[in-house]
Amino acid sequence: MKPIRQLCQLAGLALLAGLSAGGRLCAQTPATVEGTLRSQSGTPLAGVRVLLDSAGPPAQTDASGRFTLSVPAHHSARLDFSAVGFSPATLAVPALAPGAVHTIAITLVPLYQLDALTITSRKPLPLLNTRDAATGGTLEQEELLALPTDARDPLTLAYTIPGITPATGFFGDAPPLSINGANSLYTQYTLDGLDNNEGFLGGPRVEFPLGALARLSVLANSYGAELGRSSSGVVEETSRAGSNQSHGDLFGYWRPGIPLDAEPKLTPPGTDPDGFRRFQLGGGASGAIVRDHTFYSVAAEYSNENEDRIGSTAQTQFIGTEKREKVKLFGRIDQGWSPTQTTTLRVAYSNVNRAGQGTGVVTPEADITTQRIGSLTALTHRSAFADGRASNSASVQFGTFRWNLPPTERNLDQPQVTIVAPDGTTVEAVVGSSNFIFDETEHQLQLRDVIEAQLSPHHTLRAGADAIRG
Repeated sequence: MKPIRQLCQLAGLALLAGLSAGGRLCAQTPATVEGTLRSQSGTPLAGVRVLLDSAGPPAQTDASGRFTLSVPAHHSARLDFSAVGFSPATLAVPALAPGAVHTIAITLVPLYQLDALTITSRKPLPLLNTRDAATGGTLEQEELLALPTDARDPLTLAYTIPGITPATGFFGDAPPLSINGANSLYTQYTLDGLDNNEGFLGGPRVEFPLGALARLSVLANSYGAELGRSSSGVVEETSRAGSNQSHGDLFGYWRPGIPLDAEPKLTPPGTDPDGFRRFQLGGGASGAIVRDHTFYSVAAEYSNENEDRIGSTAQTQFIGTEKREKVKLFGRIDQGWSPTQTTTLRVAYSNVNRAGQGTGVVTPEADITTQRIGSLTALTHRSAFADGRASNSASVQFGTFRWNLPPTERNLDQPQVTIVAPDGTTVEAVVGSSNFIFDETEHQLQLRDVIEAQLSPHHTLRAGADAIRG
């Protein structure tokens, strides 16, 4: 009987060991937490770091904002979420059964201005704006560089946005954009949120090189109060900032036509002349002066055009040529002093000359030159406080604009217009000089301060003051 008893004891011990091993095996089967992270606008967030109990290898969200992470069973856990440009978030996960799957959805709140790297990050642009209900459209930097445009003018690309059409201006330097058919003189222009309007008849004070812009937005009908001063819409241009990666480009464009020194040619009445020439050269560069701290971005363009103009009456022969010359310069430096303090210096300049020999109407004596010279110099300092839940942005900008209309070839003491009969003979009347000089200069100073604070996960307060003296 004794051997039988020993065998029974051994069998019992083996059974207990098997049960214990099975229990340990069951306890070691993990649970799974999966979820999706989005911004307040509903856009999925890629590259968000997900960490379990502040230890272990982290997970990262994919392009759809999704992640999957294994967690121990029968134990509560804590998930920490972090991403550049957003406030950190924490979520408690209850104890889960082995093999269970727990699904969550997290919305991250924007973290206001941190350092110079944060300035260069792009904002998500959902199709439906659920934040401030502004309407309009936006072109990103990739679209600005890829879409075809006439003479690399960024504003002409705004015609791709619904409701934006070429303006039917009644003078040669009229602003180019019309929003929902409204008068183009009332369209407002901004660069990085600061004013870029000339104070004479409206339109942009400074024209920018295409390579200087990171984004072009047009807000129509509905837009934030901080953009104001418009009855139709606002054209928002965002300048390009540098990054740790260096980029550069150089381009040249030549469209041959009439020679540079060609005299205006006669064209039969009612015939559209085909004389046109364009030369354009430019480039840009961006990168880091001090990695992670100091960044730069520069761009420059030069263009020269020569075009025959159509006579205003079919009774005279055409003998007019318009010459156009543009210089566009842009520079920007971003300095990150600390994770909460950043300063940006931005300078822009453009010189637009449009000379009409004969004004495209009758004779070379009726000439005129239009000079539009504008500049912008702005300094902006951004501060973050309250652990990234609030920020302040203070800016000062000085702008200049000169509009000059001197004669192209004649001076103000000589006759400027000779009257020509339909048969080409000179009528016995000569219109003398008007003795009128239009040479006006505008100086503008703008002060702007905006503070933004997160009151709760779902409420944000934004307030500011803006003063302009010109």
